[in-house]
Amino acid sequence: GNIANAHAKAYLKLGLRIVAACDIDNKKLTSFKERYGVKRTYVDYNKMLKREELDIVSICTWPTLHCEMTIAAAEAGAKGIFCEKPMALNLKEADMMLEACRKAGSKLLIGHIRRYMTIYNKAKEIVTSGIVGEVTFIHGMTVGDLMSDGTHLIDLVRFIIGDRKVRWVFGQVDLYEKRKRYGHYVEDAAIGYFEFENNVRAFIEVSQLTGSQVSVGNVGFTKESIFKDLARAQKINWWRGGVKYCTIHVMGTEGRVEVGEWEKPKIKYKGKGDSDWRSPLVKERDPFVEEVRDLIRSIEEDTDPLSSGEQARNTLEVIMAIYESAYRREVTLLPLEIDYNPLFVMIEGGASN
Repeated sequence: GNIANAHAKAYLKLGLRIVAACDIDNKKLTSFKERYGVKRTYVDYNKMLKREELDIVSICTWPTLHCEMTIAAAEAGAKGIFCEKPMALNLKEADMMLEACRKAGSKLLIGHIRRYMTIYNKAKEIVTSGIVGEVTFIHGMTVGDLMSDGTHLIDLVRFIIGDRKVRWVFGQVDLYEKRKRYGHYVEDAAIGYFEFENNVRAFIEVSQLTGSQVSVGNVGFTKESIFKDLARAQKINWWRGGVKYCTIHVMGTEGRVEVGEWEKPKIKYKGKGDSDWRSPLVKERDPFVEEVRDLIRSIEEDTDPLSSGEQARNTLEVIMAIYESAYRREVTLLPLEIDYNPLFVMIEGGASN
């Protein structure tokens, strides 16, 4: 798929060799082999892991397989594992992945790619510098669902504020029909309101906006795919001023920062004494290359990657807390001690709006 191609191109740009690949679709596997000069191919990932001595393993499957494949790669001796987001379907799976990597000494990087995008790093830099004063509130918006796209948004909010711990979460989800995406249940729309340990609060909005037919590019939706179902979009779209993808507004005591990859400009801010917005020039870079570069660095220096398994687990915990709050209809305190996915429980139990 698109993500596997993005991983492959990143490896080759950094001078790495792709020695083996696995896919259950023979047509795609043959195409991948020819395009990237892969020596050996497999349709069974366990056979590949057993026969090959792999330094790094990329996991580009749907989330339903992330846990078992990560564990298998770690037990096979992979030094680094690059697993796409979301990390897992629930916290139990995430903890199993982390434990397997700890035992094997494998470095685990989860594909929260926006941690490596320059516009969001610039936003973090502005916030950290104190230009906008002390952060008081954060508002985040994205099209999609929590597990597929909201995971990026929540991870970015955490990243920009310094990966602080979350104390409590209040959430609500809208369920108009039984919907699956990437092999698992997803909601139609969701909101989350949560507080960090430094008393800063954040409010995030996530909405599907479309019917079940969604066109997905390398790093998210294409704008043209969003309004296939206008009536439904109008029903659950809260935003005025256009569709958002990982748009974040950070409010401070002396100003504010607004950043989003579909915004024009993509990033702008006002600091103390500024009457007009400032739009810093930001040089784009390939975030997939930066992810691979970071994973290599973490292996060589025995450090955690920027988008580590632990950080991804913390992001997943907030998502599970939003679902749990909606399920229990009450504020959810963290750390969260559940091993199930509350959204799956709600949907399988017949909950709907």
